Amino acid sequence: MTRSVLVAIFCLGSIASGALAAELTITGNVSQTVDGSDNYFQSSTPSGPTIRSLSALNLDFLARMPTTTYDLKTNYSYYHYFGPGAADAGSITSGEPAGAAFSIDHTADPLTKYNFAVSWQRADVTGAQLLQTGTAIVHGFSDTFNASGGVTRELSRTDSISWSGQASKVSFTAPNQTPYVDLTSTGIWNHRLSETTSLINTVALDYNAQDDPAQDQRLFWTITTGVKSQLSNRLTVNGTIGMNYINAWQNGPSSAPPVIPIIGAPPQLQPGAGHGWLGNVGLTYQLLKTTQISLTAGQSTTPTILGSLLQSQTIGFNLTHNINSLSTLSFSTQYAVNTQSANASSLLGGSASTAAGGLTSDLFTASANYSYRWTREWRSNLSYTYTQVSGISGSGGLVKSDTVTVSLTRDFTILP
Repeated sequence: MTRSVLVAIFCLGSIASGALAAELTITGNVSQTVDGSDNYFQSSTPSGPTIRSLSALNLDFLARMPTTTYDLKTNYSYYHYFGPGAADAGSITSGEPAGAAFSIDHTADPLTKYNFAVSWQRADVTGAQLLQTGTAIVHGFSDTFNASGGVTRELSRTDSISWSGQASKVSFTAPNQTPYVDLTSTGIWNHRLSETTSLINTVALDYNAQDDPAQDQRLFWTITTGVKSQLSNRLTVNGTIGMNYINAWQNGPSSAPPVIPIIGAPPQLQPGAGHGWLGNVGLTYQLLKTTQISLTAGQSTTPTILGSLLQSQTIGFNLTHNINSLSTLSFSTQYAVNTQSANASSLLGGSASTAAGGLTSDLFTASANYSYRWTREWRSNLSYTYTQVSGISGSGGLVKSDTVTVSLTRDFTILP
């Protein structure tokens, strides 16, 4: 299956590239990254320090026509864990994440744009969980096959609408993990109130079907309205508020008939259903010509790489300072309360701390990052991150880690 999808993606890319050789550009980069951490996997009883080596290659084949753009992106990497802490990765101490994505963007007329994309990605589940929640409970890889498409239409000088749809199939190499199919559909209406302010309304529908004996399924609605405004040359603010609605059911042999909301009607909160609010606010301020700060806060419910839902309340701060044209220094910190639950309806219907089967943890991160461009092709990055997670498995325990990351990247152009 993986080989067939890759062959199809590369064939599509080759057809586009061959037909548009004169318009083709090929760019990419190679990088080497080394991480050192005293508790890389955020274990409550770490085995010791861990070093991870990651080598990566990315290639981008881009072909342009007057009204159509073809883009084939590929990535390949190899990682390996060293040191006593590598034992915390289980039996998987090395791996080869890889992927390919082919997209087409077409401008039918000055007011209408279409897009289509297919992709395959093999990802490290452990790394994805650490980014999403600060904890890793599953080791192995995920294979995601994805097809998507959409259209954007300018209705007037002040209004535009867009629609996008996506179908994904996800499987895992890790034992006891359930494959699933996920279908999403999103509609957006953008209304420009003024030259500096826009009103953005969004309706999103996500259907998830687990390939397990009970045939667990869910229908997850998100309805939001938000404002983005540039109040001055230095200050930009944005905010969104909305609601989540969910219906969850089982289609297994012994399951009750499903409860499915009627599309176009208000979501019905039947047994097996839940709801919750979401919102976020952000502020970006250009403190100095070379210094920018941003503040964010919000509550959201989003799917995780394992197919479950994650409810988060977050607050964050970021400062970026351009030292000169070659180097940048940044500082960031974030605090989040995360709740994961296999029972999606109870996650939205109850409080974060009482969600049935829920796993609630507090995640705090603080980091400093320094980047430097040595030449046009060579650039490097040095960062330090402190991570603290409390309440893992509801035990109230505290887990800490200090991680230093060094990377060196070589950008290159093959064509033209």
